[in-house]
Amino acid sequence: MIITLLLVFGAISSRAQENELMLGVRAGHNVAFGGFAALSLETNLTFGQCFNIRGGAQYSTIGKTTLEARPSYVYNFSRGSLSVEALINYARLSSTNNLAAGAGIAFSSKWVGGNAGYYYRVYGGAGGRVVEPFNIYYELYANLLPMIDNWDLQLVITNNDIFELERHFQPSFIAQSRYYLGEHVGLSLGVGCKPAGMFNMSADYYQSYIKLGVCYRW
Repeated sequence: MIITLLLVFGAISSRAQENELMLGVRAGHNVAFGGFAALSLETNLTFGQCFNIRGGAQYSTIGKTTLEARPSYVYNFSRGSLSVEALINYARLSSTNNLAAGAGIAFSSKWVGGNAGYYYRVYGGAGGRVVEPFNIYYELYANLLPMIDNWDLQLVITNNDIFELERHFQPSFIAQSRYYLGEHVGLSLGVGCKPAGMFNMSADYYQSYIKLGVCYRW
């Protein structure tokens, strides 16, 4: 809750460029819970020339609440940017709590971008807890329409899509796009698929979803 309040306050008070606030709805199906839907509030805020924070909150009909924050220090150069980021992800499902914290590096350019890092996770409930001392997160994306100002289209492979922090062998494959109707208001559409056991012997279906969002930038 504290993370959410800080992010929303930052979205209201910050006046830097490249800021964005998005209200999203995700609906899909997975083999563990069947059909599900989720409502999320996401932010991407820039402070000055060097500091950025991404994150937000999501609530799912399966009873899962997730909070996430990713503050970063950004170095911009002529062909893109390089940043050092921290990762904090908290999820609660029924009586089980899941807390992950880590750090990594990210890069962004006109055509491609991504991130890679490490995170430590503790999860469990009244019956005990499990500690995962070493996990790897990663993302790689390609921009298919980098020359168009108000439209973008990305293809992504990642195990750390926002609110979906998974182990390294459970990547999601995502196609996502945004279209800005004017200077400030835009629409977002994404389609994702997560196999099970992608880097093991099996690659059975686990989850698929579609995500719709309304964006505001300033």
